[in-house]
Amino acid sequence: MNDLTWKYVKELKNENLIENFEIENLVKLPFNLVECIKKYNGGRPNRKIFDTEISKERVFKSLLSYNHEDLETVYLALEILKNEGQKLIPIASDPSGNYICYNPEKKYIELWLHETNTSEKISDNFDSFLNSLYED
Repeated sequence: MNDLTWKYVKELKNENLIENFEIENLVKLPFNLVECIKKYNGGRPNRKIFDTEISKERVFKSLLSYNHEDLETVYLALEILKNEGQKLIPIASDPSGNYICYNPEKKYIELWLHETNTSEKISDNFDSFLNSLYED
């Protein structure tokens, strides 16, 4: 994660936004994910290509924002996932309407595909996901 750089970061309007989200949704996000959101809320990494266990060369668009007034928020993404019967916690979006998610049951990172309402495992944890990002 050290050599990743982020653009278009949206400063968190309130430090309690992440904690409030966890309380409202009865979830505890991994420490490293919370730290990344605090620093790079809504940001886009310089390396954005990743592979899942099934597909190659997927694209990480941006972290979802915890600011309610931003365009792509964790709240809107979570509503979409809940409406599809998913218990995943969205972290980031891709350019195709899919979400990179934290699976609170299995504790790993996966890609949720909106067209099929299925998901593909990306990595065992958030750090290994960030470390797996590469340039096209």
